[in-house]
Amino acid sequence: MNPELNLRQVDVFRAIVKFGTVTAAAAALGSSQPTLTREVLRLEASVGFQLFERRRQRLHPTARALKLYHAIEEAYSGLDKINASLQRMRAASGEILQVSTLPTFAQSLLPEAVARLHSEAPGLTIEIDNGDPRSQSPISGFNFDIGLIEGEYDDPTTEVIRLGAFRQVCLIPAGHPLASGTGPLRLQDFEDQAFVSLGPKDPYRLILDRLFEEAGVTRRLPVTMQSANGACEMVRSGIGVSILNPLTALGYLGDRVVLRAFAQAPAFEVSALHPVDRPWVDTAGRLTGHLKAICAEAQQRLQALHLI
Repeated sequence: MNPELNLRQVDVFRAIVKFGTVTAAAAALGSSQPTLTREVLRLEASVGFQLFERRRQRLHPTARALKLYHAIEEAYSGLDKINASLQRMRAASGEILQVSTLPTFAQSLLPEAVARLHSEAPGLTIEIDNGDPRSQSPISGFNFDIGLIEGEYDDPTTEVIRLGAFRQVCLIPAGHPLASGTGPLRLQDFEDQAFVSLGPKDPYRLILDRLFEEAGVTRRLPVTMQSANGACEMVRSGIGVSILNPLTALGYLGDRVVLRAFAQAPAFEVSALHPVDRPWVDTAGRLTGHLKAICAEAQQRLQALHLI
């Protein structure tokens, strides 16, 4: 049975592949050419197959050696991430708060909440990842203090904090026939209308499709978008109407866009997640408080606009 590689042998092998000559690798490692030459011979004896072909005073890795090199580089990339994280911790003058959020909240809820938190804790560093925190788990490893999601969620590995409950609203291009009038719009009002829809797997898209299908209402779908903000941009450009979450929609009100209530509007809930096995940091609680306050303010604004 061949012995396993030690760290010194890995460093020698990596340096030779990277620099191409024993002389250059020795200089990089602070060693001598004769010493490294002997170590290469012992290395090849240890692995049990040839690692290098010697041509024109250079060492060319064999096919097997390249596979080994790629495996080593993958391991080193993990170490690089660890060191990069360590450097961020050293550079931060205060606490580091990690947030994982759906993209729609990174553009609607979070900016104001982060601004309020930074006014209280100017030394705080906040790292925001635009990904679904529900895709993480104790097995893959939680990498957030606070995660922002929409809809229901029930999992024993996370604490769920309700931030706000809303109803979706209609976005109409200014000047569109549906932009005028009072009272909530109904499913039948969208008959034969150009409708900007979310992606085919979006849960709110599926709910709306079912509602229109059950009501026998046919829409035209000229554009499908993966993001709520992208759909709002399409409405603002006059492509069609849409029905979306009110937090994103409010950011477009008055910018060539009219908002109207929707009688059969699906519920839209916003929640924060906190991994139960992750220590609770003070700034996570304060950020959650600001998010709750902003959701309450949005609810009041929607009420004043007669959108709920």
